[in-house]
Amino acid sequence: MTASPIRVVIVDDQPLFASGMQMLIEAQPDLECVGIAANGEESLALVERARPDIVLMDLRMPVLNGIEATRRILDGRGTAETPRVIVLTTIQKDEAVYSALRVGASAFLTKDATPDDVLATIRATHRGQSTVTDAAAVGLIRQFGSEDQRHDSLHERLSAREREVMLAVADGCTNSQIATRAHLSEATVKTHVRAVLSKLDLRSRVHIVIYVYENGLIPTQTTSVRRGL
Repeated sequence: MTASPIRVVIVDDQPLFASGMQMLIEAQPDLECVGIAANGEESLALVERARPDIVLMDLRMPVLNGIEATRRILDGRGTAETPRVIVLTTIQKDEAVYSALRVGASAFLTKDATPDDVLATIRATHRGQSTVTDAAAVGLIRQFGSEDQRHDSLHERLSAREREVMLAVADGCTNSQIATRAHLSEATVKTHVRAVLSKLDLRSRVHIVIYVYENGLIPTQTTSVRRGL
């Protein structure tokens, strides 16, 4: 049976950009654009009505900005119906991007990204996998985040191996890098990453980085996974 296409909503106040993104998405057999909104306020009603899998969210818009719209859309996160949000920005090293990630966005794209990167990011985000901007997101979190903003204890539920994988993800390692250095199969690493996301109630790898950083869990030395365990 053929899988249902990934349902995408576009939120942007620039009609030409939104139309171009719509054309790119509609040209893919596995993607479907189910609506366009011109501002954050319109996006709330559109997401409620269209039930997308992915929301491409511009950050700077009239009426309601993308950060606040993302926060409201993801208020019910954790349910099967909650979409994943990819924010769109003109500047990669932007505190607004960090703020959007912190309220729940799963990834970000610059507006000069290539069509291939846009499509790869949509598909990877939908599957909960690494995206092309994960490394840049780690840099943003280190630049704009503040350690010890919260003191959760959920990480105490993790096994020793899961904690090592969590710290490696926060250090910017891909699944392939973790697998090589830890002498594990990539499938096993994926299983550990999924366990970390589930036990910490997080939606993406980027949120693992935010969790580690804000709870002051960044190790003073390179993680054991990077040392090869």
